[in-house]
Amino acid sequence: MIGTSTDAALVFRLAYSSWALFQFPLGWLSGPTISRRHRRSGTPWNPRTHLRFGRVQVVLSGDDILFRGRDDAGKRWQAALPVSRGIAHTAVWQADFDHNSRQDLLVAAYSFSNGRCIDEITLSFILFNNHGQPVPWVVQTRSPSSNMPAIFADLNHNGRAELVVTDCTYGDSPRFGEDRRITGVYEAKDAAWSLVKSANLAPYTSLVRQSHRFDRTDVLLPSIPVEWTDQGNRFNPSGSPSVHVVALKAPSENCRGPIHLPPVVDGRLQVEGWHDPCDVQGHNRLELSNGTVCYDWPTVILDDESGREIVAGSEHPERVLEAILDRHLPVSLAGQRDSKRCSPVVLWAFPPRLP
Repeated sequence: MIGTSTDAALVFRLAYSSWALFQFPLGWLSGPTISRRHRRSGTPWNPRTHLRFGRVQVVLSGDDILFRGRDDAGKRWQAALPVSRGIAHTAVWQADFDHNSRQDLLVAAYSFSNGRCIDEITLSFILFNNHGQPVPWVVQTRSPSSNMPAIFADLNHNGRAELVVTDCTYGDSPRFGEDRRITGVYEAKDAAWSLVKSANLAPYTSLVRQSHRFDRTDVLLPSIPVEWTDQGNRFNPSGSPSVHVVALKAPSENCRGPIHLPPVVDGRLQVEGWHDPCDVQGHNRLELSNGTVCYDWPTVILDDESGREIVAGSEHPERVLEAILDRHLPVSLAGQRDSKRCSPVVLWAFPPRLP
């Protein structure tokens, strides 16, 4: 049941924008349009938790924002997307990212912290395909110094958005300095985001320099595209999925806590040959029918006769995953968050008879 709590943690902002208002280098989303048309909900001054966003209903529900609607065939769909808590905020933008004449959605959940590298942001995209079906993608990046939620461009002038994903770490200085780096460039096409390994990073590097404030102790590190981990959500179009989820594993209770040390024998740590078991047991895990173990919960898409359900960026998608397991549904995976082991960005499940 949706409540009407006036907790400041429930603040979120809905904003409309248009790709037509492109202003290089700020990207496609227009700040002035936002300032004229934004609305707030879930605040002490406006406790409503239901709003309309064009044809989409928006509901604030606990730790998630629920988006609900119908596709072109009239089937219902629902997407649960993450929202910032505490004094941080969440902004929702609208634009045609993949240039297919359908307005898409971007949920930008800002973080709030102290110190350096405090600009982390979680971007949850809902792109609509040619059948009006929503396709999710969640990625973390760093928000620019402007009022834009991320660094967008269209450097190849094809009308489709390019997103420059960056990361930030503390510099070598013990008290000051940030090291930033481009970790991927993605382009929206056919309701999906694909990694673009451009041979010429200079234009994207220039965008990053213009979009962030660099002090004298800050550094923009060189980026090597061949080393990027592909976090895109485009599925392999060849064939039907042939694997199933056979088990769900929760993190071990023994792995709670920040540090796990090797055993002590005769007063000495036995470091040689020791591997922290919590590197495996400390994570949510999916076991697949082909023997693969995948770590941490992906964004989940479940299609069935009633429509489409999406759980994105949530720590608790077990209900949907258990339904997929119980029904022995085939699944397809897309993207990787960890280059060293299976960690899919998206898991898509559907009955075999559905296209």
